Amino acid sequence: MEYCCTGFRNMLACAGERGNAVVVWVDSGGELRFLHQSRGVAFEDESKLKPAEMDVVINISAEVGMRYCPTCGRLLEKLVVEHRDFYSNLAKEHEKYLASMPKF
Repeated sequence: MEYCCTGFRNMLACAGERGNAVVVWVDSGGELRFLHQSRGVAFEDESKLKPAEMDVVINISAEVGMRYCPTCGRLLEKLVVEHRDFYSNLAKEHEKYLASMPKF
């Protein structure tokens, strides 16, 4: 089983959608990493936004690194070791959701 729990599977399935999700990415060292992403606008809807002058900065999305599943607490590194190909493929799918993500 590629997922540690149903909650983690559901959060991965929500990648790119408005709300909270988990995304997979590859860091500059080639390691697979997990990010908790919160999006105010779905990825597919970003192109519908119209530029407007504002006195405030609005984040379309925000990410924070994760080491443990937020639902069951499993160390995510173990999932990567057990299912590297699955998560490598998922990272390729998730690249578009992190287009502006710096490589650390």
